[in-house]
Amino acid sequence: MDHYQVIVIGAGIGGLSAAAYLTKAGIKTLVVEQTPFPGGRCYSRVINGAEYDIGALYVGDRAPEILQTVFGINCAFKSYRMGVKIGDSFVSVPFDRRTLRELHGSGVTWGDILCFLRRTPNLFRQSYFDRHRSVGEALDSLTSNEVIRQMGYVLFGVSGISPYSLPSSYLRMSGDTAGTRIGNPVHILGGNKHLADSLVTFISAHGGHLSFREKVKRIIFKDSRAYSVVTDKGQYRADYVISNADIRTTILQLSRPGPWDDPYLREVNSLKRPLALVCVFLTFEPSFDLPNEFGAFFMPGDSPGKEFQTLNAGQFPERSTFCLQVPTNLERRTVENHRATLQFYHPRGSVAPQALKQQVHKVMTTGLEQLFPGLSGRVISYTVYDPSRYEQEFGLKPFVFGASPALNQRRFSPQTSVPNLFCVGDSVLPERPSVPQAMESGILGAQKVLKRMKMTGDRRASCQE
Repeated sequence: MDHYQVIVIGAGIGGLSAAAYLTKAGIKTLVVEQTPFPGGRCYSRVINGAEYDIGALYVGDRAPEILQTVFGINCAFKSYRMGVKIGDSFVSVPFDRRTLRELHGSGVTWGDILCFLRRTPNLFRQSYFDRHRSVGEALDSLTSNEVIRQMGYVLFGVSGISPYSLPSSYLRMSGDTAGTRIGNPVHILGGNKHLADSLVTFISAHGGHLSFREKVKRIIFKDSRAYSVVTDKGQYRADYVISNADIRTTILQLSRPGPWDDPYLREVNSLKRPLALVCVFLTFEPSFDLPNEFGAFFMPGDSPGKEFQTLNAGQFPERSTFCLQVPTNLERRTVENHRATLQFYHPRGSVAPQALKQQVHKVMTTGLEQLFPGLSGRVISYTVYDPSRYEQEFGLKPFVFGASPALNQRRFSPQTSVPNLFCVGDSVLPERPSVPQAMESGILGAQKVLKRMKMTGDRRASCQE
């Protein structure tokens, strides 16, 4: 069978970043991807003749920074603002003086704003997070103003997890070695696919190999080490394996049976899935006037506690929180129609087709009207992808996290208990789900492989690194 120093399972952003880092170091690497496309949820697809970003609606400016500083790849992008609809206006981030003015314009008194600002230095103190375990608890302690709280709940609820279940460390501003700097939101000019395509080009240019439409079936172990990777097309010998599948899939499916002890398997099995997304890809008339500098808009639904309780019970809430991303509003060029991706949460488990149809109708009529009066009447067409259709046609699940973070559960290291098997992506360290996090996890996994190569006397890795 063909022999590679490293085999990377999955061409998501984490897997591509790992492969790019390794090929740059001169390591013979193969990337195996089951779909025809790289990038995973950070990619663009053509739907009904128009191109849409299918997953990652938030890309922080740390992502193009990593491309430039680590790989020397230039990536054109444009910064933008994200607005949360509060009353009749928007309160937007990145958080700056404009945000403060918008809060005041939404009815927040300057006294409440100053009180909030006086308490924000707590976000630099570890003792604060020891007292307040969840994001929801921390936000409640920072302010009693319902408008500021609602804005925080919406922005931190986009992960598919209730703010009261999300660890408060996600708010920490310094000293968190397990975290990653996400950065301010940016739009990759031409779509998210350019991030993945740039990494694919880099890997190929540095002697790496990529195989698409090839599904990994299992990892074979020998003497308590990963020995080979079996796919639906053959088998490859590997010195090291890096999996960009989430850690649950890697350990519980691809690596069974394997050299895992029962406590480790129980810990991995205890990881929960976040809520999946319903994705609606729509077009609307280009004459509809949207606020300048905005690329994404959030419409709050029910209170976060009530909404997540209803969703976790297997039902749609009365009003769904949703996000509308409109990249064509940022490119400011002549477009035939505006293209937008709309996302809201799907209840846990399965729901009746009629219930989904009714919820989509409410979001596309009442929801859009609440976001922008008149917008629902300007919609030309839309296509709904529920979680089943999304997975069937795109080859991946519509989750933000590979595994939900929990208040009392450690985040797994990229290094597994098998010395030559590593996991990268949004289900392992570093913390916080994002495109930059996936890139950093891939680079971290690759660095650990190179370090172990040196420790075991692989001179090829030592010379290149």
